Amino acid sequence: MKNNRKPARTGLFVVLSLVTVMSLSSVSSATGNIVKSDLTGTWQIALRGNTGCGFSSMLANVTMNTAGVGTGTLLQHGQCGNSSVPGQTFTIKTLATNGSGTANLTCGIGCGWNLKIQVSPDRSKINLVDISAANPGNFVEGSAILASTADNIVIPDLAGSWQTTLYAVDGCGNTSTLVTFALNSSGVANNATETQHSAGCGDNTSTGNTMTIQSLNSDGSGTANLSCGLGCGWNFNIQVSPDRSTFNLIDVSSVNPGNFPAGLAVRNSSAGNISVTNLAGPWLVSLYGLNGCGDTATSVKFTLNASGVATNATETRHSAGCGNNTSTGNTMTIQSLNPDGSGTANLSCGLGCGWIFNIQVSPDRSTFNLADVSAANPGNFLSGVGIHQ
Repeated sequence: MKNNRKPARTGLFVVLSLVTVMSLSSVSSATGNIVKSDLTGTWQIALRGNTGCGFSSMLANVTMNTAGVGTGTLLQHGQCGNSSVPGQTFTIKTLATNGSGTANLTCGIGCGWNLKIQVSPDRSKINLVDISAANPGNFVEGSAILASTADNIVIPDLAGSWQTTLYAVDGCGNTSTLVTFALNSSGVANNATETQHSAGCGDNTSTGNTMTIQSLNSDGSGTANLSCGLGCGWNFNIQVSPDRSTFNLIDVSSVNPGNFPAGLAVRNSSAGNISVTNLAGPWLVSLYGLNGCGDTATSVKFTLNASGVATNATETRHSAGCGNNTSTGNTMTIQSLNPDGSGTANLSCGLGCGWIFNIQVSPDRSTFNLADVSAANPGNFLSGVGIHQ
């Protein structure tokens, strides 16, 4: 049974900065020596997770200086209501030259999340996950995207095929969703296919849904609506990356009081030449979801070989039901990969434990999204972002 989600209009925009480049077809993982000053500019941070206030989707707009410190407003849309908290601080605490590090985002007096991060090689995307034992009641994960100071992003730039992974608590409870669609030059797709894997409504696929870019500023910030059946839809704030290869999505609309989806859209490669060998090297993946341990935020580090296999995956989990733990020697396997970057992967998580993901690799091979929408995992609902170190 479909949950009832009504579209809403929101008008929150964010100004971001980075030099604009069009989608690349070469590997970008070799551009090392990432430093804090590379992250100067304004970022849109889209987070989702269970906090002391229940499940929430959260949007932070922060402008960072050369020291990796920024302030902005945090919007929260969750099971304990809606709030707007200005003057919050996002701080890059540590940053290695390969882009891995830590950060802190405040969320009010005596409130904050300690986040493990990975910056993409082109410095325009960051994944974030709170796996800190110091925050026993907070399980938060998401992505941050920086936009171009060239201010020349337009809707026709987004024409083409996309795959979106979403995680939400909505009318179906905990739900991981995979959405594929092809936008035309007007920013409209009438062919969106949604595969939902949920706790309350089971597994289903719906076709003929509509994805619409409702507004788009020249810096890449804007709004979008995704329908999900009759009388059902989400309204998102979005931020398009400078190379037009990704955009994050988050519903913080007070008109949708019972729906809190957030995720990442990744473009299919039009060059059609992505292969498993392109993904060789070290990765850091952030995941959030509901599993046998309840609400769980997970950071996974691994190194893929030329065959798309890693046997050294280390998983650090922060969960409501199983506490905090780290397991080593897990396996990440790219099971299939199409030339456009779409495919499947499996991540083991211990004896008799594993997740099956749909993935979409970005055209520059630096980022992929993940969602477990497999009916074979009836008690697992996971979504996340992988970034190449």
